[in-house]
Amino acid sequence: MRKSESSRFFLLFLVAVSVFGLALVPLLLLQPNLHEYQSPFRRPIVVAIYCIVCSVGVVAVFYPSKCRMMFQKPAVSNNYKDTSASTVQFKGHHPECKEFSANRITIGGSVFCAACSGLLVGTIVAIAGAVLFSLGFIDFGTRNLWVLVAGEVLMLVGLAQIKMRGFVKMAVNALFVVGSYISLVGADLAGQSLLIDAYVLGLIVFMLWFRILLSEWNNKRICLGCRRCI
Repeated sequence: MRKSESSRFFLLFLVAVSVFGLALVPLLLLQPNLHEYQSPFRRPIVVAIYCIVCSVGVVAVFYPSKCRMMFQKPAVSNNYKDTSASTVQFKGHHPECKEFSANRITIGGSVFCAACSGLLVGTIVAIAGAVLFSLGFIDFGTRNLWVLVAGEVLMLVGLAQIKMRGFVKMAVNALFVVGSYISLVGADLAGQSLLIDAYVLGLIVFMLWFRILLSEWNNKRICLGCRRCI
């Protein structure tokens, strides 16, 4: 019980860090000294790094076996060998159990992970948008700050995906990635600063890590609360 409470407190702390980090971006845009750090290669470099981060995330979608490790339950004693991991069937990255039905979607008779499918769709949209942005095809004019705020809201909504089901879960995960792209574009257009872009990129990586950590915590919580596999 204490371990569960400490884990929950740690996750709440990370939520607070995420909100504070996002709220800090508009404040940084008001600092004139940060606008002095300019570079003619700022936008291509920032877009390239962002696309690399997105590409690394896509790798997890195509290698679901890594995701299965979080569902393996520890043995209850030294004399007990847990064989459930080899007998449990997986569909859409999750055990074929009704407790995980909210995490799966069915398209054309095939079962997919709702969260990973959403991340994949969002990543494709974000990378395409980032390339267009690097080529100068995207500019929001005087609405850059509002665009930034909209992107940050979408990222925060994406963290609530553990409470969603099916295609809604997929859509929210897609919006999480798209929100990160919108936030980066809004910050770059409003700030024109390499330092601000670097901060937003770091914040995106942090929130992506936190989103993965949150999903792992929720999956383990569901799995450990179910006794059907052992």
